[in-house]
Amino acid sequence: MMHTSDNLLQDLEAVRQISFVPSMLEIICQITGMGFAAVTRVTPDKWIACSVRDEVQFGLIAGGELPVATTLCNEIRDHRQPIIIDNVAQDPEYKHHHTPQLYGLQSYISFPIILKNGAFFGTLCAIDSKTAALNNKKVVDTFTMFAELLSFHLQSQDLLERSYCTTVELQNKNTILTKANQDLDSIVYTAAHDLKSPITNIEGLVAALTYSLGQENLNRAEINQILKLMQSSIKNFHTTIQDLTTIIEADTSKREEKAEEIHLLELVESVKWDLQHLLEESRAQIEVSSEENLSLHYPKKYFKSILYNLLNNALKYRSPVRTPLVRLSLKQVAGKIHFTVADNGLGIRADQQDKIFTLFKRFHNHVEGSGLGLYIVKKMVEDGQGQIQVNSILDQGTTITIIF
Repeated sequence: MMHTSDNLLQDLEAVRQISFVPSMLEIICQITGMGFAAVTRVTPDKWIACSVRDEVQFGLIAGGELPVATTLCNEIRDHRQPIIIDNVAQDPEYKHHHTPQLYGLQSYISFPIILKNGAFFGTLCAIDSKTAALNNKKVVDTFTMFAELLSFHLQSQDLLERSYCTTVELQNKNTILTKANQDLDSIVYTAAHDLKSPITNIEGLVAALTYSLGQENLNRAEINQILKLMQSSIKNFHTTIQDLTTIIEADTSKREEKAEEIHLLELVESVKWDLQHLLEESRAQIEVSSEENLSLHYPKKYFKSILYNLLNNALKYRSPVRTPLVRLSLKQVAGKIHFTVADNGLGIRADQQDKIFTLFKRFHNHVEGSGLGLYIVKKMVEDGQGQIQVNSILDQGTTITIIF
Protein backbone atom coordinates (compact mmCIF):
# COMPACT_ATOMS: atom_id res chain seq x y z
CA MET A 1 0.00 0.00 0.00
CA MET A 2 1.34 3.41 -0.94
CA HIS A 3 1.25 6.23 1.61
CA THR A 4 1.44 9.65 -0.05
CA SER A 5 2.59 12.81 1.72
CA ASP A 6 -0.98 14.15 1.57
CA ASN A 7 -2.35 11.03 3.27
CA LEU A 8 0.28 11.18 6.01
CA LEU A 9 -0.51 14.85 6.63
CA GLN A 10 -4.18 13.94 6.91
CA ASP A 11 -3.29 11.23 9.47
CA LEU A 12 -1.21 13.72 11.44
CA GLU A 13 -4.11 16.17 11.44
CA ALA A 14 -6.53 13.40 12.46
CA VAL A 15 -4.55 12.78 15.66
CA ARG A 16 -4.32 16.51 16.35
CA GLN A 17 -8.10 16.74 16.19
CA ILE A 18 -8.53 14.21 19.02
CA SER A 19 -8.82 16.61 21.93
CA PHE A 20 -7.91 14.22 24.75
CA VAL A 21 -4.53 13.12 23.30
CA PRO A 22 -2.39 15.71 25.20
CA SER A 23 -4.03 14.70 28.50
CA MET A 24 -3.58 11.03 27.63
CA LEU A 25 0.16 11.49 27.05
CA GLU A 26 0.44 13.37 30.33
CA ILE A 27 -1.24 10.48 32.18
CA ILE A 28 1.14 7.99 30.52
CA CYS A 29 4.15 9.96 31.72
CA GLN A 30 2.66 10.11 35.23
CA ILE A 31 1.85 6.39 35.64
CA THR A 32 5.12 5.20 34.05
CA GLY A 33 7.46 7.86 35.42
CA MET A 34 8.87 8.24 31.89
CA GLY A 35 9.76 11.58 30.33
CA PHE A 36 8.71 11.13 26.71
CA ALA A 37 5.42 9.81 25.26
CA ALA A 38 4.02 9.99 21.73
CA VAL A 39 1.38 8.86 19.29
CA THR A 40 3.13 7.85 16.08
CA ARG A 41 2.18 7.09 12.48
CA VAL A 42 4.26 4.20 11.13
CA THR A 43 4.42 3.01 7.52
CA PRO A 44 7.01 0.82 5.75
CA ASP A 45 9.10 3.91 5.03
CA LYS A 46 7.97 6.57 7.53
CA TRP A 47 7.96 7.12 11.31
CA ILE A 48 6.18 10.36 12.22
CA ALA A 49 5.39 11.76 15.65
CA CYS A 50 1.73 12.88 15.50
CA SER A 51 1.50 14.16 19.08
CA VAL A 52 4.30 14.43 21.65
CA ARG A 53 4.87 15.04 25.37
CA ASP A 54 8.59 15.64 25.92
CA GLU A 55 9.70 16.31 29.49
CA VAL A 56 13.32 15.22 28.91
CA GLN A 57 14.22 17.27 25.82
CA PHE A 58 14.46 14.21 23.58
CA GLY A 59 14.18 16.69 20.72
CA LEU A 60 11.13 15.50 18.79
CA ILE A 61 8.05 17.64 18.15
CA ALA A 62 4.72 16.84 16.48
CA GLY A 63 5.43 16.25 12.80
CA GLY A 64 9.01 15.22 13.54
CA GLU A 65 10.42 12.08 11.95
CA LEU A 66 12.90 9.30 12.74
CA PRO A 67 14.36 6.84 10.24
CA VAL A 68 11.80 4.05 10.45
CA ALA A 69 14.43 1.28 10.32
CA THR A 70 16.01 2.60 13.54
CA THR A 71 12.79 2.23 15.55
CA LEU A 72 11.19 -0.64 17.46
CA CYS A 73 7.85 0.62 16.15
CA ASN A 74 8.88 -0.73 12.75
CA GLU A 75 9.10 -4.22 14.28
CA ILE A 76 5.71 -3.75 15.94
CA ARG A 77 4.28 -2.90 12.52
CA ASP A 78 5.40 -6.37 11.39
CA HIS A 79 4.28 -8.52 14.34
CA ARG A 80 1.55 -6.20 15.80
CA GLN A 81 2.41 -7.04 19.40
CA PRO A 82 3.36 -4.69 22.24
CA ILE A 83 7.01 -4.32 23.28
CA ILE A 84 7.67 -3.67 27.00
CA ILE A 85 11.19 -3.16 28.38
CA ASP A 86 11.65 -2.25 32.05
CA ASN A 87 15.44 -2.30 31.99
CA VAL A 88 17.29 -2.55 28.69
CA ALA A 89 20.57 -3.63 30.33
CA GLN A 90 18.90 -6.64 31.94
CA ASP A 91 16.59 -7.59 29.04
CA PRO A 92 17.99 -10.66 27.23
CA GLU A 93 16.21 -9.82 23.95
CA TYR A 94 16.91 -6.08 23.69
CA LYS A 95 20.10 -5.38 25.67
CA HIS A 96 22.13 -5.58 22.44
CA HIS A 97 19.41 -4.18 20.14
CA HIS A 98 20.45 -1.26 17.94
CA THR A 99 17.47 0.99 18.83
CA PRO A 100 18.16 1.37 22.60
CA GLN A 101 21.87 1.77 21.88
CA LEU A 102 21.26 4.41 19.19
CA TYR A 103 18.87 6.54 21.27
CA GLY A 104 20.31 5.85 24.74
CA LEU A 105 17.16 4.16 26.07
CA GLN A 106 16.90 2.19 29.31
CA SER A 107 13.10 1.77 29.34
CA TYR A 108 10.62 1.43 26.49
CA ILE A 109 6.94 0.61 26.02
CA SER A 110 4.96 0.66 22.76
CA PHE A 111 1.49 -0.65 21.87
CA PRO A 112 0.16 -0.98 18.32
CA ILE A 113 -2.78 1.17 17.19
CA ILE A 114 -4.82 -1.09 14.92
CA LEU A 115 -7.93 0.34 13.31
CA LYS A 116 -11.24 -1.52 13.40
CA ASN A 117 -10.83 -2.44 9.73
CA GLY A 118 -7.57 -4.23 10.54
CA ALA A 119 -5.22 -1.56 9.19
CA PHE A 120 -2.09 -0.75 11.18
CA PHE A 121 -1.93 2.97 11.99
CA GLY A 122 1.07 3.34 14.29
CA THR A 123 1.92 3.13 17.98
CA LEU A 124 1.33 4.63 21.39
CA CYS A 125 4.78 4.66 22.96
CA ALA A 126 6.91 6.02 25.79
CA ILE A 127 10.71 6.06 26.31
CA ASP A 128 13.26 7.16 28.91
CA SER A 129 16.97 7.05 29.61
CA LYS A 130 16.18 5.63 33.07
CA THR A 131 14.68 2.27 34.00
CA ALA A 132 10.93 2.10 34.72
CA ALA A 133 8.47 -0.41 36.12
CA LEU A 134 6.27 -1.03 33.09
CA ASN A 135 5.37 -4.70 32.89
CA ASN A 136 2.47 -4.57 35.34
CA LYS A 137 -1.32 -4.71 35.10
CA LYS A 138 -1.93 -1.00 35.71
CA VAL A 139 0.42 0.18 32.94
CA VAL A 140 -0.52 -2.58 30.47
CA ASP A 141 -4.28 -2.03 30.96
CA THR A 142 -3.87 1.75 30.58
CA PHE A 143 -1.91 1.43 27.30
CA THR A 144 -4.38 -1.17 26.00
CA MET A 145 -7.34 1.11 26.78
CA PHE A 146 -5.69 4.21 25.28
CA ALA A 147 -4.60 2.35 22.11
CA GLU A 148 -8.16 1.05 21.60
CA LEU A 149 -9.59 4.51 22.28
CA LEU A 150 -7.27 6.07 19.68
CA SER A 151 -8.25 3.38 17.18
CA PHE A 152 -11.94 4.09 17.78
CA HIS A 153 -11.59 7.86 17.33
CA LEU A 154 -9.38 7.58 14.24
CA GLN A 155 -11.82 5.14 12.64
CA SER A 156 -14.75 7.40 13.58
CA GLN A 157 -13.06 10.40 11.97
CA ASP A 158 -12.48 8.39 8.81
CA LEU A 159 -16.15 7.36 8.75
CA LEU A 160 -17.23 10.97 9.30
CA GLU A 161 -14.97 12.15 6.48
CA ARG A 162 -16.32 9.51 4.12
CA SER A 163 -19.86 10.32 5.23
CA TYR A 164 -19.23 14.01 4.50
CA CYS A 165 -17.79 13.20 1.05
CA THR A 166 -20.77 10.95 0.32
CA THR A 167 -23.17 13.69 1.45
CA VAL A 168 -21.47 16.26 -0.80
CA GLU A 169 -21.57 13.80 -3.70
CA LEU A 170 -25.27 13.12 -3.10
CA GLN A 171 -25.97 16.87 -2.91
CA ASN A 172 -24.18 17.37 -6.24
CA LYS A 173 -26.12 14.51 -7.80
CA ASN A 174 -29.34 15.91 -6.35
CA THR A 175 -28.56 19.31 -7.91
CA ILE A 176 -27.98 17.63 -11.27
CA LEU A 177 -31.16 15.58 -10.88
CA THR A 178 -33.18 18.67 -9.95
CA LYS A 179 -31.87 20.45 -13.05
CA ALA A 180 -32.65 17.38 -15.18
CA ASN A 181 -36.19 17.27 -13.78
CA GLN A 182 -36.66 20.96 -14.53
CA ASP A 183 -35.47 20.36 -18.10
CA LEU A 184 -37.77 17.34 -18.33
CA ASP A 185 -40.74 19.42 -17.16
CA SER A 186 -39.92 21.99 -19.84
CA ILE A 187 -39.56 19.26 -22.48
CA VAL A 188 -42.85 17.62 -21.48
CA TYR A 189 -44.67 20.97 -21.52
CA THR A 190 -43.22 21.86 -24.91
CA ALA A 191 -43.91 18.42 -26.31
CA ALA A 192 -47.52 18.57 -25.10
CA HIS A 193 -47.98 22.00 -26.70
CA ASP A 194 -45.87 21.68 -29.85
CA LEU A 195 -47.02 18.16 -30.71
CA LYS A 196 -50.67 18.89 -29.99
CA SER A 197 -50.72 22.00 -32.20
CA PRO A 198 -49.72 20.36 -35.54
CA ILE A 199 -51.89 17.31 -34.80
CA THR A 200 -54.90 19.56 -34.17
CA ASN A 201 -54.12 21.46 -37.38
CA ILE A 202 -53.84 18.25 -39.36
CA GLU A 203 -57.15 16.98 -37.94
CA GLY A 204 -58.85 20.23 -38.96
CA LEU A 205 -57.27 20.16 -42.42
CA VAL A 206 -58.25 16.52 -42.96
CA ALA A 207 -61.85 17.47 -42.12
CA ALA A 208 -61.66 20.42 -44.54
CA LEU A 209 -60.13 18.21 -47.24
CA THR A 210 -62.81 15.55 -46.71
CA TYR A 211 -65.49 18.22 -47.09
CA SER A 212 -63.88 19.64 -50.28
CA LEU A 213 -63.52 16.22 -51.85
CA GLY A 214 -67.19 15.53 -51.13
CA GLN A 215 -68.34 18.51 -53.15
CA GLU A 216 -69.80 17.87 -56.58
CA ASN A 217 -67.49 20.43 -58.20
CA LEU A 218 -63.92 20.00 -56.94
CA ASN A 219 -62.08 23.22 -56.20
CA ARG A 220 -58.52 22.21 -57.04
CA ALA A 221 -57.02 25.51 -55.84
CA GLU A 222 -58.68 25.05 -52.46
CA ILE A 223 -57.51 21.42 -52.23
CA ASN A 224 -53.93 22.40 -53.11
CA GLN A 225 -53.98 25.09 -50.43
CA ILE A 226 -55.21 22.57 -47.85
CA LEU A 227 -52.49 20.10 -48.88
CA LYS A 228 -49.80 22.80 -48.51
CA LEU A 229 -51.06 23.64 -45.03
CA MET A 230 -51.04 19.92 -44.15
CA GLN A 231 -47.45 19.63 -45.35
CA SER A 232 -46.49 22.63 -43.19
CA SER A 233 -48.14 21.07 -40.12
CA ILE A 234 -46.40 17.75 -40.78
CA LYS A 235 -43.08 19.60 -41.10
CA ASN A 236 -43.65 21.33 -37.75
CA PHE A 237 -44.53 17.97 -36.21
CA HIS A 238 -41.34 16.42 -37.61
CA THR A 239 -39.21 19.35 -36.37
CA THR A 240 -40.55 19.02 -32.84
CA ILE A 241 -39.87 15.25 -32.80
CA GLN A 242 -36.36 15.89 -34.16
CA ASP A 243 -35.67 18.54 -31.50
CA LEU A 244 -36.75 16.25 -28.67
CA THR A 245 -34.65 13.41 -30.11
CA THR A 246 -31.61 15.70 -30.24
CA ILE A 247 -31.99 16.52 -26.52
CA ILE A 248 -32.27 12.85 -25.57
CA GLU A 249 -29.27 11.89 -27.71
CA ALA A 250 -27.17 14.69 -26.21
CA ASP A 251 -27.96 13.38 -22.72
CA THR A 252 -27.63 9.61 -23.28
CA SER A 253 -24.50 9.54 -25.49
CA LYS A 254 -22.33 11.91 -23.46
CA ARG A 255 -20.59 9.08 -21.56
CA GLU A 256 -19.59 7.20 -24.71
CA GLU A 257 -17.39 9.79 -26.42
CA LYS A 258 -13.64 9.95 -25.73
CA ALA A 259 -11.57 13.12 -25.88
CA GLU A 260 -9.25 13.56 -28.85
CA GLU A 261 -7.13 16.36 -30.26
CA ILE A 262 -9.26 19.02 -31.95
CA HIS A 263 -8.08 20.43 -35.29
CA LEU A 264 -10.05 23.67 -35.48
CA LEU A 265 -9.54 24.51 -39.17
CA GLU A 266 -10.51 21.01 -40.23
CA LEU A 267 -13.74 21.07 -38.19
CA VAL A 268 -14.61 24.60 -39.36
CA GLU A 269 -14.40 23.45 -42.99
CA SER A 270 -16.63 20.47 -42.20
CA VAL A 271 -19.24 22.67 -40.50
CA LYS A 272 -19.07 25.26 -43.31
CA TRP A 273 -19.96 22.49 -45.74
CA ASP A 274 -23.01 21.60 -43.59
CA LEU A 275 -24.04 25.28 -43.57
CA GLN A 276 -23.19 25.93 -47.22
CA HIS A 277 -26.69 27.09 -48.19
CA LEU A 278 -26.81 29.57 -45.31
CA LEU A 279 -23.29 30.83 -46.07
CA GLU A 280 -24.10 31.39 -49.73
CA GLU A 281 -27.39 33.08 -48.91
CA SER A 282 -25.81 35.44 -46.36
CA ARG A 283 -22.44 35.92 -48.15
CA ALA A 284 -20.88 35.70 -44.68
CA GLN A 285 -17.17 35.97 -44.00
CA ILE A 286 -15.65 33.46 -41.56
CA GLU A 287 -12.29 34.22 -39.94
CA VAL A 288 -10.44 31.58 -37.92
CA SER A 289 -7.46 32.09 -35.63
CA SER A 290 -5.67 29.77 -33.21
CA GLU A 291 -2.56 30.22 -31.10
CA GLU A 292 0.41 28.23 -32.37
CA ASN A 293 1.04 24.87 -30.65
CA LEU A 294 -2.19 25.18 -28.65
CA SER A 295 -3.72 21.75 -28.17
CA LEU A 296 -7.34 21.16 -27.16
CA HIS A 297 -8.53 17.65 -26.32
CA TYR A 298 -12.30 17.22 -26.34
CA PRO A 299 -14.83 14.74 -27.76
CA LYS A 300 -14.77 15.59 -31.47
CA LYS A 301 -18.48 14.88 -31.95
CA TYR A 302 -19.41 17.35 -29.21
CA PHE A 303 -17.03 20.07 -30.34
CA LYS A 304 -18.37 19.85 -33.89
CA SER A 305 -21.93 20.11 -32.54
CA ILE A 306 -20.95 23.14 -30.43
CA LEU A 307 -19.25 24.77 -33.42
CA TYR A 308 -22.19 24.01 -35.72
CA ASN A 309 -24.80 25.46 -33.35
CA LEU A 310 -22.81 28.62 -32.58
CA LEU A 311 -21.96 29.31 -36.23
CA ASN A 312 -25.50 28.49 -37.35
CA ASN A 313 -26.84 30.88 -34.71
CA ALA A 314 -24.45 33.66 -35.78
CA LEU A 315 -25.54 33.31 -39.42
CA LYS A 316 -29.29 33.04 -38.77
CA TYR A 317 -29.39 36.10 -36.53
CA ARG A 318 -27.34 38.29 -38.84
CA SER A 319 -27.97 41.97 -39.33
CA PRO A 320 -29.86 42.92 -42.51
CA VAL A 321 -27.78 46.10 -42.94
CA ARG A 322 -24.24 44.63 -43.07
CA THR A 323 -22.38 41.64 -44.42
CA PRO A 324 -22.10 38.98 -41.71
CA LEU A 325 -18.62 38.58 -40.20
CA VAL A 326 -17.98 35.73 -37.76
CA ARG A 327 -14.62 35.42 -35.99
CA LEU A 328 -13.65 32.06 -34.45
CA SER A 329 -10.65 32.01 -32.14
CA LEU A 330 -8.86 29.51 -29.92
CA LYS A 331 -6.41 30.84 -27.34
CA GLN A 332 -5.03 30.23 -23.87
CA VAL A 333 -5.95 32.58 -21.03
CA ALA A 334 -4.70 32.08 -17.45
CA GLY A 335 -3.94 28.43 -18.06
CA LYS A 336 -7.32 27.62 -19.64
CA ILE A 337 -8.35 27.32 -23.28
CA HIS A 338 -10.92 29.85 -24.53
CA PHE A 339 -12.93 29.18 -27.70
CA THR A 340 -14.71 32.34 -28.89
CA VAL A 341 -17.35 32.92 -31.56
CA ALA A 342 -17.90 36.64 -32.23
CA ASP A 343 -20.40 38.00 -34.78
CA ASN A 344 -21.65 41.41 -35.96
CA GLY A 345 -25.29 40.37 -36.00
CA LEU A 346 -28.50 41.54 -34.37
CA GLY A 347 -27.24 41.28 -30.80
CA ILE A 348 -29.31 40.77 -27.66
CA ARG A 349 -30.55 43.16 -25.01
CA ALA A 350 -28.63 43.07 -21.71
CA ASP A 351 -31.68 41.88 -19.75
CA GLN A 352 -32.11 38.89 -22.08
CA GLN A 353 -28.55 37.60 -22.15
CA ASP A 354 -28.84 35.30 -19.12
CA LYS A 355 -31.83 33.58 -20.76
CA ILE A 356 -30.44 32.73 -24.20
CA PHE A 357 -29.37 29.24 -23.09
CA THR A 358 -32.83 28.39 -21.74
CA LEU A 359 -34.57 25.47 -23.39
CA PHE A 360 -36.79 26.57 -26.33
CA LYS A 361 -36.15 30.27 -25.61
CA ARG A 362 -36.04 32.59 -28.66
CA PHE A 363 -35.76 36.40 -28.90
CA HIS A 364 -36.02 36.98 -32.67
CA ASN A 365 -39.21 35.40 -33.97
CA HIS A 366 -38.70 36.49 -37.58
CA VAL A 367 -36.09 33.72 -37.94
CA GLU A 368 -37.06 30.03 -38.09
CA GLY A 369 -35.79 27.98 -35.15
CA SER A 370 -36.69 26.00 -32.07
CA GLY A 371 -34.59 27.73 -29.41
CA LEU A 372 -32.74 24.47 -28.91
CA GLY A 373 -29.22 25.04 -30.30
CA LEU A 374 -27.75 27.19 -27.53
CA TYR A 375 -29.37 25.01 -24.87
CA ILE A 376 -27.56 21.97 -26.29
CA VAL A 377 -24.28 23.91 -26.48
CA LYS A 378 -24.53 24.90 -22.81
CA LYS A 379 -25.46 21.36 -21.78
CA MET A 380 -22.49 19.84 -23.63
CA VAL A 381 -20.08 22.41 -22.22
CA GLU A 382 -21.25 21.95 -18.63
CA ASP A 383 -21.29 18.15 -18.96
CA GLY A 384 -17.61 18.48 -19.86
CA GLN A 385 -16.95 20.63 -16.74
CA GLY A 386 -16.51 23.75 -18.88
CA GLN A 387 -17.98 27.25 -18.66
CA ILE A 388 -19.86 29.36 -21.19
CA GLN A 389 -20.14 33.14 -21.24
CA VAL A 390 -22.06 35.60 -23.43
CA ASN A 391 -21.46 39.27 -24.13
CA SER A 392 -23.78 41.04 -26.53
CA ILE A 393 -24.69 44.56 -27.64
CA LEU A 394 -28.00 45.13 -29.38
CA ASP A 395 -27.58 45.95 -33.10
CA GLN A 396 -23.79 45.40 -32.87
CA GLY A 397 -23.24 41.71 -32.32
CA THR A 398 -22.70 38.84 -29.89
CA THR A 399 -19.62 37.11 -28.51
CA ILE A 400 -19.90 33.68 -26.92
CA THR A 401 -16.87 32.28 -25.11
CA ILE A 402 -16.43 28.68 -24.00
CA ILE A 403 -13.77 28.00 -21.35
CA PHE A 404 -12.34 24.49 -21.27
